[in-house]
Amino acid sequence: MKKILWVVCALALGCGGGAARVSGMRGASPASAEVSANAPGAPAMPAPEVVASQDVRASAPAAPGAPPSPPPPPSRPPATAADVPHSAAMLIYTANLSLAVFQVEQGLDAVERIARDTGGYLSTRQDAEIGIRVPRDRFDEAIRRVEALGDVLHRDIRAADVTDEYVDLEARLKNAYAMRARLQDLLTKASVQEALAIETQLGRVTEEIERFEGKLKLLRDKIAFSSITVSFAPVADQPVRDTALLPFSWLQDIGLASLLHIPPRGSP
Repeated sequence: MKKILWVVCALALGCGGGAARVSGMRGASPASAEVSANAPGAPAMPAPEVVASQDVRASAPAAPGAPPSPPPPPSRPPATAADVPHSAAMLIYTANLSLAVFQVEQGLDAVERIARDTGGYLSTRQDAEIGIRVPRDRFDEAIRRVEALGDVLHRDIRAADVTDEYVDLEARLKNAYAMRARLQDLLTKASVQEALAIETQLGRVTEEIERFEGKLKLLRDKIAFSSITVSFAPVADQPVRDTALLPFSWLQDIGLASLLHIPPRGSP
């Protein structure tokens, strides 16, 4: 390969026109390159040697006076956890139900059992209202079981998307961690007077980190466990007669009421 390179350089210096034609062959097709090399006035060169010399020139250093080649583009930094898009399933589910039942206390106990059966827990319980938290993947099951306890008077189910808020808090927390690490590094090299100012800023950044961590923990809890609030309205018992009324008054005249133990019309 080196021998071929020296041959090509000597030809380029000795024959200006031939070198121009050879350099012009770099962007030409193989057929046109062979014709130009065998033209009158140009030295004949075998095709394999021309191809080999072109490969050597591509890897050889640039000639003196030639403009330097542009540097390669910078490599893209590796993606971090904050750059990865979060799932669109960051939803907080809440439900508010109103049921009509005959026994309110029994309804409250039934809703509490539903919370335990689905892996949740009791949140609040009052006279005629109860709140429970259930895992998100069993939210629909808990709703169906609660609605089966009585007549549904009101039903309000909502889903709040907190993806933007979650991603923003994660980014703020990441920046706060980086700031705290930088301040701690500066604190090891600072003087006494500078250390006091750095410690003040370090305490402020630490408070921000704790606040961001608390908000993220609260969001994760709300996403993992859905809230269901159930209020019960008691239904009054309807009095039921143990006897029937005769549809016609003349049935009373023939004594049918006394035989059937039916009270007269208008009596309680």
